[in-house]
Amino acid sequence: MNELTTPLLRAEQLSVSVGRRILCERLDWQIESGQFWCVLGRNGIGKSTLLHTLAGLHKPAGGRVLIHGKDIQITSAQQLARLRGLQAQQQADAFSSSVLAAVIAGRHPYQFGFGWDKEDDRELAMQALEQVRMAAFSEHDVLRLSGGERQRVALATLLTQDPLLLLLDEPTAHQDAAAQIVVMELLHKLANTLPSQKAVIAACHDINLVSRYATHVLLLGDGKSWQGRTDSVLQPDILQAAFGCPFEVMENGSGRLFMPTADIS
Repeated sequence: MNELTTPLLRAEQLSVSVGRRILCERLDWQIESGQFWCVLGRNGIGKSTLLHTLAGLHKPAGGRVLIHGKDIQITSAQQLARLRGLQAQQQADAFSSSVLAAVIAGRHPYQFGFGWDKEDDRELAMQALEQVRMAAFSEHDVLRLSGGERQRVALATLLTQDPLLLLLDEPTAHQDAAAQIVVMELLHKLANTLPSQKAVIAACHDINLVSRYATHVLLLGDGKSWQGRTDSVLQPDILQAAFGCPFEVMENGSGRLFMPTADIS
């Protein structure tokens, strides 16, 4: 298999567990450049743990994960940091730092020795802050940011890291409605603007945002999963099987709206 036909990421018979609980079993899944995948499912179904497994931070219970055809378990940390990056659901800052310094830290995989940050790194960091509408906060202390602002700074750090595969855990969490649109439009653009070599995988909970922006969906249920293009997976019967409640679909000018009903089984 040559590099031109190798998927950016491939999960082969992947099983994910926490303790004795199996969250995902024998999953075969591949991600191509130019795709924006969203992972959906009930709370506690294993979306975050799956992302950490794909990033190489959680050891699979079975199977393996390949990035560019290389097993992540035997790939060096620096090489992995250039291939994939993970934005966690929450950020824990142990000490004060300017927003700009926090974002520049994303360039660590490309720095050698103990030199100071280069001007190019600062420019990339500022460009990333502009993309997430946080450039005006560059000199602010990260400890004084709101939860939503801190998440957008984390996204800017991931953009500055510039991996081929972006993994994001609830990237719209803590965001107001306008900021959610900014984030999802940016992620869609990263994957879909030609000639894109990147792909995005985001764990999400808002089905309507996913319907509007994702190209593909992986939907996790108890002991089962569904995957494919967004329109094919986001069907009322499939959503009911995964979430345990019926869904109504309404059409509007911007697409479909999915509304869970009160008849919860």
